[in-house]
Amino acid sequence: MATDEDNKQQQIEELEEIVKEAEARLSQAKSMLEQVAGSSHPYVSLESQPERVIIGTFNGEYMIDEQKKKYPVPANYASKSKLVEGDQLKLTITPDGAFIYKQIGPTPRKRHIATIIQKDDKYYAQVAEDLYRLLTASVTYFRLNVGDEVTILTPLAKKSEWAAIENVISQGNDYGGEAPSSSREGEIPDMPTAEGPGPDQVAPSDTDEEASPDEEETEKVKVQPW
Repeated sequence: MATDEDNKQQQIEELEEIVKEAEARLSQAKSMLEQVAGSSHPYVSLESQPERVIIGTFNGEYMIDEQKKKYPVPANYASKSKLVEGDQLKLTITPDGAFIYKQIGPTPRKRHIATIIQKDDKYYAQVAEDLYRLLTASVTYFRLNVGDEVTILTPLAKKSEWAAIENVISQGNDYGGEAPSSSREGEIPDMPTAEGPGPDQVAPSDTDEEASPDEEETEKVKVQPW
C-alpha cells in the first residue's frame, strides 16, 4: 500500500519531468528563433528588459512627451480620472509591453455647467457659445444623452478643446437642438475656504493622493504606438 511519502515522491518526480520537458522545448524554441532571425537578432528574454518610464502631458486624447511623441491613453481611465488638458502623466511600459498610467501633476481646473449635444457623431459640452469635445467613453460611463445637463472641468489658465465630465446635474431633458438660454461658468479661486470648496469651486491639489486616481484604477493597455 502506497504511503503519503511515496505519493509525494511520485509527484516530485512527475513535476521534475515536466520541468525538464519545458526546458527542452524552450531551448529548442530559442535555437529555432536564432536560425530564423539570424545572429543580428539574438533571443532576449523579456524578464531581462527594464521598465521604461516616460513623463508627458495629456492633450485630451493622448499623452505627449518632450519629443512630441504620442502615447494612447485609455478612454475609460481618462474618464474615470477626469483628466483635463495639461495634466501631467507618468507612463510605465513594462517588459511585456503593458502601459500603466498615473496622474502625477494635475493642472488647476475651472468648472462650467454645460449641456450635452451631438454633432457629426461626436459629443460636445455646450457652454453658452463655446463647445468642448467629450470622450465618448465619458458619455457612456455617465449614461448621458443629448440634452442632459452636467458639470465639466477645463484648464483654468488656457482655452481647451476638450473637457472632462465631473458630475451629472439632470438627465432626461427634452432638447430641441438650440443653444441653452443660460449657462454658468465659475473660475476656481486661488485658495478654498476653510469649510472646503464651494459648489462652484474645484480646489487644485499638489498631492498625488488627493488629485491622482487610486492605484486600483490604474489601467493597463498593451499597445505599440511607435
